[in-house]
Amino acid sequence: MVTNIISKAKYALVISVLLLAVSGCSSYGAAKIQSIPSGAEVVNLEDDSLLGTTPVMIHWKNDREESKLITVRFHKAGYNDKVTAFWVNMRHGSRADAEKEPQPVKVELKPKK
Repeated sequence: MVTNIISKAKYALVISVLLLAVSGCSSYGAAKIQSIPSGAEVVNLEDDSLLGTTPVMIHWKNDREESKLITVRFHKAGYNDKVTAFWVNMRHGSRADAEKEPQPVKVELKPKK
């Protein structure tokens, strides 16, 4: 009987590990990006993708709970482009939780002369 209980416990442990491996443990982070003035395009310099126009909430998903360095360029007609980098903490279990506590990012753009 004790052997039977141990076998069932081992089976349950193996199933739990497999489910965890299949489902994965994703971590999420978010940033609330603003500019003065608003209406600037935000471009991710990692892949030149347009993330949105300020003000914008952006989220990231990762397989590990670690910080992620993000480098972006702000572009708005009549203003000098500005590049900035910031760290996003990937500590949240869902996108919704990450967006409740976003990393604030705020830049001031200088008018072209």
